[in-house]
Amino acid sequence: MMVSERSLCFNQMIEFEVIPAHQRALAQALTERSEMLASQHQGLLGASIQASVDGSRVMQYLQWQSRSAWEAAASSFEQEPFLQLIRQHQAKGVNFAAFQTLSSLVRTSTEGLHCQLPVAQEYQGEW
Repeated sequence: MMVSERSLCFNQMIEFEVIPAHQRALAQALTERSEMLASQHQGLLGASIQASVDGSRVMQYLQWQSRSAWEAAASSFEQEPFLQLIRQHQAKGVNFAAFQTLSSLVRTSTEGLHCQLPVAQEYQGEW
């Protein structure tokens, strides 16, 4: 599918392959990294860290306001010790993926199930 100019947000998923003994420490380090990103970049809407049941993987999910918000934040990533984090927690592999959110369902305590739809935006070139 081609990139939609009407997407709700831009998402990054970074999956780390680790030995089970390092999963918890990597998850904690990624939680701290996510908190740091949120404090420094207003375009970060949300983040979550997930750990596989078998202990071999950790996923960092970052939801950005737009691709341009991610690009603005990415310009500061050179100062971040990302490679050091990978080495310290002995990650055997790292996969990066990017997605766009086209629709979203959220359950709220007062309104039941809420369907978030994209607002028409002017397309700003390639994503």
